Amino acid sequence: MTRLSAIFIYSLQLCCFVASAGANSVQPVLPQTDLYLSANGEWLSATAIPADRAEVYRADLPASLNARLHTLVQSLSTRTGPAGSTQRMIADYYTSYMDTAAIDRNGMATVHATLSAIDAISTPTQLAQWLGSEQGVWKTPIWMRGGFADFKDPSRYRALAMQGGLGMPDRAYYLQQGDARLDKARAAYLAYLSRLAALAGMPAPDAVAANVLQLETRIASAHLPAEQAMNPAAIVALSAPELAQRAPGLDWAAFFAAAKLPAAEPVSVMQIDAALAIARLAADVPLEQWKQYLKLRSLDTLASVLPREFREAHFAFHGTALAGQAAPLPREETAIDEVTQAMGDALAQLYMARYFPPEDKARAERLVDSILAEAKISVASIAWMGEAARAEALAKLNNCKARVGYPAVWRDYHALLVKPGDAAGNRQRARRFEWERLAVQSGAPLERAMWLMSPLEPNAYYDPVQNEINIPAGILQAPYFDHAASDAANYGGIGALVAHEISHAFDTTGSQFDSRGVQRNWWTPADQQAFAAFSARMVQQFDAYEVLPGQNLNGQLTLSENIADLMGLQLAYRAFHAVNAAAQERDDQEFFRAYARQFAVKRREERQLQLLTSDPHAAPQFRTNGPARQLDGFQSAFKTKPGDAMYVEPAERLKAW
Repeated sequence: MTRLSAIFIYSLQLCCFVASAGANSVQPVLPQTDLYLSANGEWLSATAIPADRAEVYRADLPASLNARLHTLVQSLSTRTGPAGSTQRMIADYYTSYMDTAAIDRNGMATVHATLSAIDAISTPTQLAQWLGSEQGVWKTPIWMRGGFADFKDPSRYRALAMQGGLGMPDRAYYLQQGDARLDKARAAYLAYLSRLAALAGMPAPDAVAANVLQLETRIASAHLPAEQAMNPAAIVALSAPELAQRAPGLDWAAFFAAAKLPAAEPVSVMQIDAALAIARLAADVPLEQWKQYLKLRSLDTLASVLPREFREAHFAFHGTALAGQAAPLPREETAIDEVTQAMGDALAQLYMARYFPPEDKARAERLVDSILAEAKISVASIAWMGEAARAEALAKLNNCKARVGYPAVWRDYHALLVKPGDAAGNRQRARRFEWERLAVQSGAPLERAMWLMSPLEPNAYYDPVQNEINIPAGILQAPYFDHAASDAANYGGIGALVAHEISHAFDTTGSQFDSRGVQRNWWTPADQQAFAAFSARMVQQFDAYEVLPGQNLNGQLTLSENIADLMGLQLAYRAFHAVNAAAQERDDQEFFRAYARQFAVKRREERQLQLLTSDPHAAPQFRTNGPARQLDGFQSAFKTKPGDAMYVEPAERLKAW
C-alpha cells in the first residue's frame, strides 16, 4: 500500500517498523521480563513469513483494509457504471492494471513516448523541463511535495522541495563501503540497472548501468544523512530567480514552469546544501549520462505496468535483494494499492458507507477529545518546559484540531483521464493529476478542510504547521480501535497512537512551531538545555539496542519518535484513568498488553537493514519495552521488583509529562 513519508507530518508508520528478531520458543515470558515477548511471543514463534512477504504483522491493518477494498472494487468491475462516473473509472483503472496479458502484448509501446522524449533532450534547459514535467510521477533528484503550509505563514500553501533521485533506499547503500549487506545490495542494483537497459534495447547495457550508478552515487553524496535531513530550521524559501542565484546549474525557471508551479511563488527548500550540489550536477554531468539515468529511473518507476521481463527484474531487486521476498505479492493486492493511490477519496466514499458507520466515528472522536483534554491538564508538568513555554504549549493544545475518520468534502476526479487497457498511462496521468492539483495551490490561501492523508491510510500524523492530528478511518480498525472492545484495549491501542501524535507538538520539531503554526523558537535557553539533557538520555538508551548483529539503532535518527512513544503512552494511560476512575489492576494489564500487541511483526533481515538506515521509528520490541518500563503504572500493574529486566528504579524513570 502506498504510504506518505514522514516529512513534517509525523506518522506511526505501520508499514515501516524495524523488527526485532522475534522469539524462537513458545516458553512463556513474563511481562516483568519483556512486555513485548510476553504479549507476542507465542504469535512470533508460531508465525512464518510467507514467501511473497518481506514482513508479517500480527495486526495487519493494510491486509484487512485491502481485503475490504478488494471486495468493493471487484463489485464495481463486474458491472458497468455510467461512462465518466468515478465507479467506471475505478473499475477501468483496476482491470487495466490486472490485465497482464494485454500489458505483455503491448510490449514497449506504452513507454515509447517517454523514452523518445528523453532521447530528444539536447540542452540543459530541456533537461530541467523534463525533470519538472515528471514531478509527482517519481522522486526526481530534486522533487516536490505539495499541500503543505508555509512555515512562516501557515495561512498559505507552499510547495516543499526535497532531496531525491535514488533507486536504492538511502544514501548509505551507495556510500558505506565494506558492509557485506550493503555491498551485496549494491551489486544487485547494478545488475538490475543493466537488465533494465538490456530490456529497453540500449547499447552496452553494462556500461549504461555503471554510468547510472555513478551518477546516483554523486547524487547520494549530495544528500544529507537521514538524521539531519528533516530539520525545519534549515528550510529556506526561495523563488525560481533566487534559486538561479543560489543554486546555479539547473534552469530553475524552466523546471518551475514544467512543474506547473506559479512562477512568482517561492518553494520551501528542505535541504538547501543538497539542492546546491544537485543543481551543479545538472550542469557538470554530461547530458548523455543524464539521459541514461532518466530512462532507467523511468523504467524502474513503471516496471510493474510493463511486460513480464520488467516485472520480474523489478521484483528480483526490490522484492528479493532489498526485502528478502521469495515471491511477489499477489497482483490483486498491488492493484488495490494502485487504485487507492490514484483515486483514494473516490474509493474511500464507498468504504465509509459499508465499513465505517457514524457511531464508530463518534466513539473515536470522544476518545480523541478525552486525550486532548488530559493533555491540557498534563501540559503543566512537561519535564523540560518552564512556565512561559508551558503557556504557549497550552495554547497549542487549545488550538489543536483533530481530524477523525474522513473529510467533510471529497475530491473530484472527473478531470482525470482513465483509459481502459492503458495501465502505464493511467498511472502516469493519475500521479501527475494529483501533483498538478497541489502545485497550483502554492501561494494560495490554505483550505483547512483539506486532508493531506487519504482516509484509507492505516496510519496517522501530526502536522506542526497546521497544528492538527489526522486519524483516518484506515487505522480505526481492531486491534487499534474496536467499537466492541474495552476502554483498556482501545486506550492502549488507538489511544496511545493519538497521544503519540499529540506529543509531537512538543518534541525536537514541535518546539520549532508555535500555537499558530509559525516556525519560531518559543522555548527559552533553559527549556532547550533541559530538553537536550532529556534527549541525551533517550539517545543513549536507544543507541544501545542491537537490531541485527553488529547493527544498532540510531538513537538520534529515532529520537523524535522515541520521545513521542514515551509521551504518548504516558498520556494515554493518564487519559484512560481519567475516564475510568474505577479501573482495576487487570484493566491496567490489559492496557499495556494492548499497547504491546499492536507492534508485533516479523521481518526478513534484508528488510530490517533497509529500514534501519532510514526509518525514524525504533524496533517494535524497543518501542514497546522502552516506554512501558518508564511508567509507574506498568511497574505497579505487574508488580515488578529489582532484578526484573523491565524494572527501573523510581528515581531513574523518564517522565516526559
